[in-house]
Amino acid sequence: MAKKRVVVMVNDKDSCNISCAHCFLPFTGKRSPRETLQLVDRLRNDGYDVTIAGSETLMDPGYLAAYERAGQRYLLTNGLRLKQDPGLFDALQRYGITELRMSLHFGIQEALHSVPQRIVGDVCRDAKPRGFRVLISTTITPENYRLVPEMAGYTREIGADGIKFIKYVKSGSAHTESRRALSDEERREFFELVDQARSRYGKDELELLIHGNFGPRRGTRGERLAQCNEYCPAGRSFFAIDPQNNVYGCPFLMEQPIGKLTEGGIEVTHNLHGGKRGSCLTDFLS
Repeated sequence: MAKKRVVVMVNDKDSCNISCAHCFLPFTGKRSPRETLQLVDRLRNDGYDVTIAGSETLMDPGYLAAYERAGQRYLLTNGLRLKQDPGLFDALQRYGITELRMSLHFGIQEALHSVPQRIVGDVCRDAKPRGFRVLISTTITPENYRLVPEMAGYTREIGADGIKFIKYVKSGSAHTESRRALSDEERREFFELVDQARSRYGKDELELLIHGNFGPRRGTRGERLAQCNEYCPAGRSFFAIDPQNNVYGCPFLMEQPIGKLTEGGIEVTHNLHGGKRGSCLTDFLS
């Protein structure tokens, strides 16, 4: 039986220090560090592996105690707070954080009103000598997917350990944008470009990862699993919870709750995407 996992989203877009045009978080409100710590304890006692996330959790370092309690060794960040206050690196290490996953959206960074590339590069160069592993998280759109070689080269140049590509989804603020997700043809070309980059860099030199929200490749076991609704654990053994205790299938599917966190635990009341699990990210968020 698959291990049960849950992502606790602790703060919303308005709690962030920037306002990215593509922010996919549609919920409102925030959960205090004390409440988050209590929820981590409760969920772990219920048998869940817990992950902490949000818009930018470093806006309140009080959340780091929950990271430590959850046993979470990595933190997602846009890097701006670490640029402004390098002393936060020491706080991260005290609470067991060993890996930083920083947002950098090559080619569209300015258009998305995200943190400038030079700041992300500076934070990476500051983090590596301190012993942190650094992974760059990059949103992929039709405007930038052909830049995979340049993305890999720059990631290597700033000394990061790898890059994780994430499919653009039409959720939250992204609903008002004219951008779209990759078409099937563009997605296949993108996969090929990543394969080419992987052949250039050894895995120990630069790790190139593709997030599961791209869906499976054509002709793979993953595609066969998707056809029988077995590719993704979302809504079965994997969930996300917002500050209002609404339950979702995953952090990328937070437009429509599928249940509620109650005194009795996570209660699922709706079938994820009407039961069409294999096509949820294609049909619902493209």
